[in-house]
Amino acid sequence: MALHDNAQQYLGQNEIGQISQQLGINPNIARTAIAAALPMIVGGLARHAASPAGADAIRQAASNHASVTDNIASVLQAGPPADASASGGLLGRVFGQHRDAVEQGVQQASGLESDKARRLILMLSPVVLGVLARRQFGSQSVAQVDAGQLAGALQQEAQAAQRQSPNIGGALGRILGGAESAGA
Repeated sequence: MALHDNAQQYLGQNEIGQISQQLGINPNIARTAIAAALPMIVGGLARHAASPAGADAIRQAASNHASVTDNIASVLQAGPPADASASGGLLGRVFGQHRDAVEQGVQQASGLESDKARRLILMLSPVVLGVLARRQFGSQSVAQVDAGQLAGALQQEAQAAQRQSPNIGGALGRILGGAESAGA
């Protein structure tokens, strides 16, 4: 199962309801926006992980969010992280210079306004990182996980997301474009 599909499984009716309330949108629109945002988040992670520093930043962020999947509702209820300022915060760490491309891709694919697309990414990124931590790290300590392996795994996940989400494939392709050469 693809990473974005696995993350989607943690978002049931209650979680979608929380997201729609926080964004002030209809639950059906929230569901569609989530389906568009999850593959874009995975693509943004893969793009940033193409550089060793980016892969290390994602590895650390995933480690910090490893327990998120234990209580998704409380994470969503808490809203965006306190460090979600214009300086970057979580999104700056996990997407690096590709943050704007991910936000624009989610906005285009979901039809949400820019601010709502950004808030949606802020709510969903910890979920994706938590699922990633469980899948990649398992019972290993974060120091045992090779950043290169993480980058390769994320690249495969992003390619799977692109194949499985043809309606956002173009926007996701623009994010992934050059991911292989970014670390060279």
